[in-house]
Amino acid sequence: MAGGAIGTIFRFGISTWVQRSMLPTFPWGILSVNVIGSFFIGLCWSMAEVLNLSSNTRLFIFTGLFGGFTTFSSFTLDTMSLMKVGEYKLALLNILASNFLGLLAVFLGLFLGKHIISLIK
Repeated sequence: MAGGAIGTIFRFGISTWVQRSMLPTFPWGILSVNVIGSFFIGLCWSMAEVLNLSSNTRLFIFTGLFGGFTTFSSFTLDTMSLMKVGEYKLALLNILASNFLGLLAVFLGLFLGKHIISLIK
């Protein structure tokens, strides 16, 4: 529960800041937290394996912290809101960008984490 609260606070702050900094016609704030969260999930995943983190610590980090930080429900709401006003191209762009960039970010996080760990050893 504590991890979820912390993640949610960070999600609100970062997504609000990004959205205010970008064009308001596209959900940049939610896209950014989902991609950033995906990167850190990959990074922490690679490190959690090497450090043999306990299951409670993994639950706090992945389910709590990153579960609260990233948000699928806001992504779907933003996509449906774009479709409701006829912005089908932006809705499709949101779907493709969220999925592609999220997967790419997890991969990059895993890759970077493995390299950091190999440098430490």
